[in-house]
Amino acid sequence: MMVTLIRLFHFYRRPSKYVVASFLLIIAMVFVWRIRFIPSRKMAPTPPAPLLLDSHKYILSWENYYMITDYDDLQCPVNNCIFTHDKNLYNGDYSQFDAVLFYERSLTLPVEYLPINRTSSQLYVFATIESSYNYPACELYFDNFFNWTMTYRLNSDIGWPYFVVRNLTGHILAPSVNVKWPNHKDIPISPNVIEKLANKTRAAGWLVSHCRAESMRDEYLTRLQEHLYHFSLQIDVFGACSNIRCRYSSCEEMFTRDYYFYMAFENSFDEDYVTEKVLHGYDNYAVPIVYGGANYTRFLPPGSYINAREYHPYNLAYLIHQAIKHPSIYHEYFRWRHFYTIDAGPPGTHPLCKLCAALNTNTIGRKTYDKFRLWWNLPNGMKWCLSPSFWNEITLLHIDNKHIVNMY
Repeated sequence: MMVTLIRLFHFYRRPSKYVVASFLLIIAMVFVWRIRFIPSRKMAPTPPAPLLLDSHKYILSWENYYMITDYDDLQCPVNNCIFTHDKNLYNGDYSQFDAVLFYERSLTLPVEYLPINRTSSQLYVFATIESSYNYPACELYFDNFFNWTMTYRLNSDIGWPYFVVRNLTGHILAPSVNVKWPNHKDIPISPNVIEKLANKTRAAGWLVSHCRAESMRDEYLTRLQEHLYHFSLQIDVFGACSNIRCRYSSCEEMFTRDYYFYMAFENSFDEDYVTEKVLHGYDNYAVPIVYGGANYTRFLPPGSYINAREYHPYNLAYLIHQAIKHPSIYHEYFRWRHFYTIDAGPPGTHPLCKLCAALNTNTIGRKTYDKFRLWWNLPNGMKWCLSPSFWNEITLLHIDNKHIVNMY
């Protein structure tokens, strides 16, 4: 390199029209030499920007609630929230909490047992998985009281479903108002599933502890039992309402081994109220027969269940009989297992995780339910706030009378 520079120096001393070009050549050679022989400095990759959080968010549970689990075990992607039942954390100043959670039993509290002072930035959240029939909002002071809702209702600010339906990629399809179920009619039933169903011997089972529910489910089941008798079939009832224990080592094993169908009858009728009862069927290879106030097409894969409210008890008994008599008909109820899973949801999707994320990102925004009682009770539900003296044998029924007439 140095020899080349000396030769060029002597060349420049002679007059030449190529002097400018020579200087450009020198610059280019120096540049190439630096690239080949001088180590380059690699720039460190820019790390992803962390989620900016405003220290901790403190959420007060106004009452002890059995459904509020240990937040640290939920694997929430945003985990700077602290849930507490300690009302004295800020020396009794409830307005210092970022949010206050109220549950269904809070709707029964007199106004003097509710917080008095609140700030404009503080959020009051109504949270429950219990039906509005069992816990109606009756008092006027609950209008303009809550900012957010966290319930099983599909129009809640934060959903709190009993289960979710996912496709095989893990995407949650349901529950959803606008769920679209693909058509899978041409896919055969798995031989492994058929093998599990081969040794069933009993028509239907029901595990129940809430006796004499006012949804008229007991009356419907009585009529259904009468019609099943004509086909030499019956519904076996287990639990506190019959004092009959499950066979084998567990109820789950019993339903899986013995029962074609499971009676997933809700104890009350309410919009979007679909509880874990259907899982007793799905988890144990027994087709759930549902009975409730929800639009089940928003919750469950089509063809995987039977909606009792769509059938007269005799017609349902005949449907059960046909499915048991013809295995090919019964197997169709299990086609969904090729495409979906039904469970409590993946880690990090618990409603408390969603609440914590919403408090940090303000994705919901500040709002107030000025007509909370109407939202929660629905237009037909305010009657549950009437005095007990109003009710009699007829008015106690809280479902469509046409449905009751069709049972006879």
